[in-house]
Amino acid sequence: MIAAQIEMRTARGEARFDIYEGKLIIDETEVIIPVHVGDDIPDTILGSLWLDIMQLVVNKPKGILTLEMVEST
Repeated sequence: MIAAQIEMRTARGEARFDIYEGKLIIDETEVIIPVHVGDDIPDTILGSLWLDIMQLVVNKPKGILTLEMVEST
């Protein structure tokens, strides 16, 4: 666990989360990301910090979600 009981604002109001370290592997590249877990949240939430190193493209009409590593400059 990285941090315990961090208070954050959600669509439902203020909530407390535990933050864990998650490993995401895409195309054999491993990336460490924060994972938010809360008692009142039914799903595990992957932190959005991974969007700093990856590009997310959603094509909802075709049902395609693409996640690609961004070239570092």
